[in-house]
Amino acid sequence: MIVIKLKCSKEIREKFKKHKIDKRKLENYLMFVTNNLVPTRKWWDYEIVVKGCKGHDSQYFWGEDEIEVATMCHECTSAKERRAFFIKSLVHEYRHWVQSQVQGISERHINYTEEDVDDRNDKYVKNKLELECAEWEVLVERFIDLV
Repeated sequence: MIVIKLKCSKEIREKFKKHKIDKRKLENYLMFVTNNLVPTRKWWDYEIVVKGCKGHDSQYFWGEDEIEVATMCHECTSAKERRAFFIKSLVHEYRHWVQSQVQGISERHINYTEEDVDDRNDKYVKNKLELECAEWEVLVERFIDLV
């Protein structure tokens, strides 16, 4: 069983409150999908630091137990869109954390550059690890509808 605790900065806690996101429910959802992906009989406890970052792009640094989530959405026009963007950004970076820390995937599988990300070219968009993150963004839409 993999147990996840999110240790959120003040800025992120305020975003949770503003967007009416129950942190416990989100943690339970993340544990559910993680344990579905990586079944284990052993108990693993993880604490992930979640910080806000100025700008529109979230990030995860391979091998770390810290996620930085974008606090601004550049194309969101409604509160519902901003909420969805925030949750999807967090889940996207969380999926990278799972790839790194739980699945033990090497950083060398990230074979794209910042320019590739900015250009949204095939090297980034069709990267296997990014496609897995995109799948989880779709999965989290069900969670968004539940809460």
